[in-house]
Amino acid sequence: MAALAGALGPPLFAALLATLTALQYDFMVGIGWRPLGNPAAAWPSGLALGPYGWAMDLGFAVSGLLLILFALGLDRAMPRGPKAGPALLLLSGAAMALLAFETDPISRTGPRSWHGLVHDAAFVVFALALLLALLAVGLRMRRAPAWRRYTRYTLATALVCGACLFLPGVAY
Repeated sequence: MAALAGALGPPLFAALLATLTALQYDFMVGIGWRPLGNPAAAWPSGLALGPYGWAMDLGFAVSGLLLILFALGLDRAMPRGPKAGPALLLLSGAAMALLAFETDPISRTGPRSWHGLVHDAAFVVFALALLLALLAVGLRMRRAPAWRRYTRYTLATALVCGACLFLPGVAY
């Protein structure tokens, strides 16, 4: 069940992002999103502010829960070793679920809302915990012969994702 959660979670989330982006394209451009110029300014969190925002909030929550389930199953399936990787993966899933607290609009007149602050903090925890989880899980895989073949892929994924966080534009 955990493997299924890990396999289905990302493509379901990607499908939700693609669908909501298409349905709310005009709305997103209206709140300051520039798909090629500054794609990270309002996307994907800004999708939760649109007419189908409930679906984005639900997507964040469900994806986070699926990631938590995957982390628990991964820890059980792997040979004994350090728990840091699965624990960080679980933390990342919890943070992803907290992304369901809606972000604040880019253009606002008042101070940040409490739910916008929770959303922003959850994103930082999500990104950092996920990157560290990939590194820790990759190192744990290296110690187990049956899992060793996944080590390079896992570590390479961490490096690519980490680099994408710091690259401007579409890479982000």
